[in-house]
Amino acid sequence: MEHGVSGFLASLFQLLERSGFGLLIRDAVLIYPIANVVHVLAVLVFFAAVAIMDLRVLGVLRDDATEGVIARFRPVAIGAFVTLVASGIVLFTPEASAIVRNPSFQIKLALIAIGLLNVIWLERALKRGYPGMTARAARAPAAISLVVWLGVAAAGRYIAYI
Repeated sequence: MEHGVSGFLASLFQLLERSGFGLLIRDAVLIYPIANVVHVLAVLVFFAAVAIMDLRVLGVLRDDATEGVIARFRPVAIGAFVTLVASGIVLFTPEASAIVRNPSFQIKLALIAIGLLNVIWLERALKRGYPGMTARAARAPAAISLVVWLGVAAAGRYIAYI
């Protein structure tokens, strides 16, 4: 029998699996596969939007001002991220106690946290630039962003194989 916080969390994740929501997902024929497809599509949209913004900050895409590119693609990235969270909850719930112990899932969560902290760093760095110019300080977090979010996608994909 598990004790302490780990025992409490294990019980909590088992309770989540056995909840009405967990049973609905497990018993329905289409909910899980649809959530899986939505999750994959949202990953593609999210990474495309993030890559466009990061590449612009890095100076690769110079046709439009950085502020304009970010203003155009940030809502897309945010919408895709919200979709990822929602579809991720659907994918996680019916197998929560097993998935939470999966090292690839743990890496994915850690990378998401790093990615979100990096967004704060990038935002602060962008504010240091002059109007119409991208701050050099924003280049490092933009490059890190590309690597981290690719890592999140890779770790997420690898969950099924561990």
